[in-house]
Amino acid sequence: MEFSRRMLPAILLLCLLLVATEMGPTLMAEARTCESQSHKFKGPCLRASNCANVCQTEGFPGGDCRGLRRRCFCTRPC
Repeated sequence: MEFSRRMLPAILLLCLLLVATEMGPTLMAEARTCESQSHKFKGPCLRASNCANVCQTEGFPGGDCRGLRRRCFCTRPC
């Protein structure tokens, strides 16, 4: 019984270290993506590739269709 009481903190510390090392890469800062609605895209956005092409003419690296009304939003890393 005495052995298990002394080993309990060591076992808990080991478990915490294992969890921390598994979660380490996911806690690192990820690049955020900023969005701005396209000013040149006309009509409902049905194909993301069309949206991305229009966004490139606006100076953005990409774009995607979003929302219930299917608007084209241009994206770039923040």
